[in-house]
Amino acid sequence: MHILFTRPEIDSVYSAKKFIQLGHRVSVFPILNIVKKKIIDINFTNYNSVVFTSSNAALCLDQNIQSNIRCFCVGEATAEQAKQKGFNNIITAGGNYLQLKETILNMADKNDGKFLYIRGEDIAHNLEEDLKASGYRIDSVINYTTSLNPDFGQKTLTILKDQSIDLIFVYSNRSAAHLSKLIFNNDLASKCSSVQLRSLSENVFFPLKKIKWKNVKMFSAGNEQFSLD
Repeated sequence: MHILFTRPEIDSVYSAKKFIQLGHRVSVFPILNIVKKKIIDINFTNYNSVVFTSSNAALCLDQNIQSNIRCFCVGEATAEQAKQKGFNNIITAGGNYLQLKETILNMADKNDGKFLYIRGEDIAHNLEEDLKASGYRIDSVINYTTSLNPDFGQKTLTILKDQSIDLIFVYSNRSAAHLSKLIFNNDLASKCSSVQLRSLSENVFFPLKKIKWKNVKMFSAGNEQFSLD
C-alpha cells in the first residue's frame, strides 16, 4: 500500500517509520510550511510546567533552555525536539492530544503552579480551554504559523493522476481545504474513488466531504497504524 502523509516531515517521521516497518510504501508531501513567529524571550521561572502539542512549537522556540522545568510533550517526535532545546525533565504522552491531556490531569496537581502552552496559530484542540475548565492556570504563547507549500500541488497531482496512492492522512481543516481545492481545480475527483482517506476529525474532513472516496475513517494522531482496514 502507498500511503501519503500531508503534514511536515518532522511530524510524520515516527508514523512513517511504523508503516515502512509494516511493509508499506510511504510518501511525505506537506501541504503546509511552518513559519516562525517572532516572540520575546520567555521567562520560564514564572511557570511550573511547559506543554508542547506539536514538535513544530518546540522546533520554533528560539531559546536554548537549560532547565529542569517539567515539560509535557504529545509524543516522541515532540519530546526529541524539546530535548534538543535543553529541556531535560520531559514527560512524553502516547502521541495524541487526548493521551496528553489525560497524562497532565493524572500527573499534575492544579495547585502546583502555572502552565505555559507553546503552540501554533492553528490548532485542532484547545488545550488552554480544556485545562482551565479543569481548574488549571495556564498561559499560551503562539510561536509559529503556517503557509501553503508551493511544491505540494505538483507532487500530489502526479500521484493522483497515475492513481499510485492508496491512502491519504489529513491533519487539519486548512490542509483539507487546500487538498480539496487542488482536486476540484484539476478535475481529479473521479481519481479519488480508489483512494482511502483518513481524517483527524469530522471538522477536518468537512472540506473533503463532496469527494467520493473509497472509504473514510477518523483516526487519532500517533495511532495512525490502527486506522488501516
